[in-house]
Amino acid sequence: MKKLFIRLLRVAGVIAVLGIGTVIALDQYYQCVFPMLVTINGVYCTGMTVGNAAKVLNDSYDLHSDRITVRMLDGSDHELPLDEYGVTISYEPAVTECMKQCKARPFQWLGASLNEKTVYPTYYCDTAVMAAKLEDTEWLGGEPARDGNTVSIVRSAAAGYILVDETRNLLSREAAVELICGKILNHLSDMSGAPFQSLFIDLPTGADKEICYKNAPYTDEMKETLAKWKGIRDFQDFRMTYQFGDCEEVVDANVTADWMALDEEGNIIFDENDIPMLDETMIAEYVAYLASSYNTVGIERRFKTTRGDIVTVSGGGYGNELDEKAEYEFLLNAFLNKESGTRTPQYTSEAWEKGSDDIGDTYIEVDMGNQHMYYYVDGELVIDTPVVTGNTSRKWNTPSKVCYVYFKQKNRVLRGANYATPVKYWMAVDGHIGIHDATWRKEFGGEIYKTNGSHGCINTPLEIMTELYDLVELGTPVIMFY
Repeated sequence: MKKLFIRLLRVAGVIAVLGIGTVIALDQYYQCVFPMLVTINGVYCTGMTVGNAAKVLNDSYDLHSDRITVRMLDGSDHELPLDEYGVTISYEPAVTECMKQCKARPFQWLGASLNEKTVYPTYYCDTAVMAAKLEDTEWLGGEPARDGNTVSIVRSAAAGYILVDETRNLLSREAAVELICGKILNHLSDMSGAPFQSLFIDLPTGADKEICYKNAPYTDEMKETLAKWKGIRDFQDFRMTYQFGDCEEVVDANVTADWMALDEEGNIIFDENDIPMLDETMIAEYVAYLASSYNTVGIERRFKTTRGDIVTVSGGGYGNELDEKAEYEFLLNAFLNKESGTRTPQYTSEAWEKGSDDIGDTYIEVDMGNQHMYYYVDGELVIDTPVVTGNTSRKWNTPSKVCYVYFKQKNRVLRGANYATPVKYWMAVDGHIGIHDATWRKEFGGEIYKTNGSHGCINTPLEIMTELYDLVELGTPVIMFY
């Protein structure tokens, strides 16, 4: 029994010596690699050296997504991916620090639990590469050639005359490159131990603009051009908005630029104070343009009928007609006194509605092909009746045109070459043609008009005229068509 105990004791001693040796060996091993259960940025690093762990983290980092934004004077923004502008990263400093923390106590690994760490890379800038890349960009431009800069007045497509001054805010590429490189270097240097934060470099703002943008001195010739530009700018400083229903015409610099008097070579004529001379005929021409665009008396109209189709009707006295003389005088006076504002023009003939659709939703429709008349109020059908129009066999056709009710009278006698006919209700729409009752008729509609029609008027049942006369106001459009 004693011998067995001695043997067991020897075995235990050997195991103890082996265990201690193993622990010492493992501790020596973990002095060079990360101990158990260590993750850095989600990477399991147990058994990795600093170099191996840093390489894995370096390879997983997307440096291209780290960008610096530079804004130019024209408002354009340009992004600089760091990997293309001489910037590199390394996780080795951060990983080395993690290793130091893991080796702070001998045999710390024996009681290891899951150890998750988040670290950030260190940025390194090769400013020579960065500067060379910036100097090669088109958007940064180059050092301006002062001798080639000019000051000129040109006619733009939509803003009248404009000044093109090539002597102001000239970009110095050399200064801009130096400033951008310095800002990037300082920014990345300040991010030690912190996640990447984007940098916005606004060159045209504050002190940066003074560093990067310079002005060239004006020559005497340039100063003369600037004096003329002041006169042009003051001449064009005018805005009048004409309203035509839902449509607008704006008189601004793009319009008034055409009102400057020009010589035979097309150059602006200035007075002794460098103010452009006014060509008043151009104002009259502009008013004529408004009239041609918005006058609707007699124009060809497309009209959707009650029967469902679309007819084309032209002629007639209904519509808007601009008072060109009054508008010329108004616009000339407003321009000379720089009285900007909004204008509803004067008309010699005025429809109920303005703009291209001047008929609106309240009107009388005379469908002579179907011998029917309709009266709409605000788009709702109020009256629907058969009628009899002009006798076509005797060429007394009621004309196809757009007219309006310009006169109303009760108990009128209609007179012609061989007749004098009393009616109770008369609504004149086009010269001697009107809408009236016809008590002598027993029937309306059909094809009566072809052989027994009127002298051109729209014969209407008395009970309908009694109602229609009281409803219809003067000025109501009347659309007559076949």
